[in-house]
Amino acid sequence: MRGHPVDMPETTPPVPETASSFNPLECRDFIISLVLALAVFLWLFSELPMPGVTWDEGAPNFPAAKNQAAWIRGLFTLDSPFSKETIDHYWYTRSDHPSPPRTVAAVSYLLFSPWVDEIVALRIPSAVKFAALLATIYLFLRLILPRAPALAGALSLAFMPRVFGHAHVFSLDIPIMCWWFWAAASGFLVWHGKLRPFWFGLAYALAFATKLHAVFLPFPLLTWVLVMLGTFHWKESDSWRRALGAAGWAILLAPMLYIGLQPWLWHDTWNRVVERFFDYASKTPIPLYYLGTVYYQRTPWHYPLVMLLFTLPFFILVLGIVGLAKPLLWKWNREPLSAGSWWCGPGGAHLFLVLHFATPLAIILLPLAKAYDGCRLFLPCFPFAACLAGFGYHAAARPLEGKWKSWIIHALLFTALTVPPAVSYIQIRPYYLAYYNEIAGGVAGAWRWGMETTYWCDALTRDFLDTLNQIIPEGKTVKPASMSFEVVQYYIDRGWLRATISDPADYYLLQCRQGMFSRAEQFLYYRCRPLAMVEISGVPLIALYEVPK
Repeated sequence: MRGHPVDMPETTPPVPETASSFNPLECRDFIISLVLALAVFLWLFSELPMPGVTWDEGAPNFPAAKNQAAWIRGLFTLDSPFSKETIDHYWYTRSDHPSPPRTVAAVSYLLFSPWVDEIVALRIPSAVKFAALLATIYLFLRLILPRAPALAGALSLAFMPRVFGHAHVFSLDIPIMCWWFWAAASGFLVWHGKLRPFWFGLAYALAFATKLHAVFLPFPLLTWVLVMLGTFHWKESDSWRRALGAAGWAILLAPMLYIGLQPWLWHDTWNRVVERFFDYASKTPIPLYYLGTVYYQRTPWHYPLVMLLFTLPFFILVLGIVGLAKPLLWKWNREPLSAGSWWCGPGGAHLFLVLHFATPLAIILLPLAKAYDGCRLFLPCFPFAACLAGFGYHAAARPLEGKWKSWIIHALLFTALTVPPAVSYIQIRPYYLAYYNEIAGGVAGAWRWGMETTYWCDALTRDFLDTLNQIIPEGKTVKPASMSFEVVQYYIDRGWLRATISDPADYYLLQCRQGMFSRAEQFLYYRCRPLAMVEISGVPLIALYEVPK
């Protein structure tokens, strides 16, 4: 008689986590996201007049937006509003970046400038987009995480001072940061069947029509899709159909919207598009002061990593690192090691976030890459860093569950997340773009490390202009040094500064951007006493000097 095999428990092959394991979004989630967005917008709106007009606002953004507003206002009264001459008059700018963000600002200018100062009117779209981004980050994370970690991730972005500072000003950097995230998130949702492919194509087209950074967005997304296909979904026709459909819509809509939303490209289209993209490759090198050395060409490969280390608030940085390592912490979090756990999260969410976080940084690490202006050129990585901080929050809270009461755990974690950055905000407001964290030793410690103090003219505030008017006698001249002449001319044109620009001049108005110092400016900065200055912790951001006799 044949023996029976030993009874074994029935086993099934491990199944990857899929979209079916996403958390359902409830009414309270939408309420939380709306309250968060409204609160942050009101916070930003109250501060929009505070930072000085920044380098790119002085030229080309403010003039370009106001020219476009004039064209929109005269659309039905101009003789030939769509002729080449008229379009060139109102839409030409020396900037080679796309114009839609300036068009949005032009509409804001038309709507709000009768009630608020034009600076505020032109900056409102940045605040709106940033507030909307926080809401969408919360909702995206809520699909994957409990409410507290999702809210922690969204708040992490609001409490990153360098990012929050950019949300105050009218530039192309906040728009591309937002559209990168929205396009990437829509791609994630399309893959899982929660959105139609058209919506990814539209989001990517709008990102492409915002700034050149969008050229690099498909690389992390395509890498993630290939990993998902190769690992679990190779034989699923629906996955292929959605992926190819999203790519098709992006390829179709990107050139259509890029040209369609920019009237300057409607005439002599081919030559102007070619000229614009060639101009990207022929930028004048912008010097960078970094770790005590001025770099004129290639940035050191470690620059973006050091800037992250020095500019993210400490606890948010820790949560982000824990979030990056979360797939390795499955045992610590008392979670079973299931298929797909190495990317940790429903539908490959962790790998998705890591790839999009790393790509803007990797661009700066490439040979011949050039970075400057603090974190501005890799700003799109920060929403994904905030999402990883949400994962880190979740990983930090899980081991404490059952040992402490839930409200105590979250109260402690949210206090550590929000209170130190809030204290920093009070100390440096509104000079958020000059922030350095505890690791750098604050602004004073970063100065000793040889880091660039400031870069974008935001320290030239209205209050400091009043101080300059009290010091500089009538009829005297001033030379803007290591900063934009257009910013100072903007203030002169508005009557906020009574001095005139000249070179040579009676006074130097020195922005403390050490990478741009000439020998004369180095002498003033290191050897001379300023007549007035804006400073943080004894480190000057902008200073007025009388020219030595």
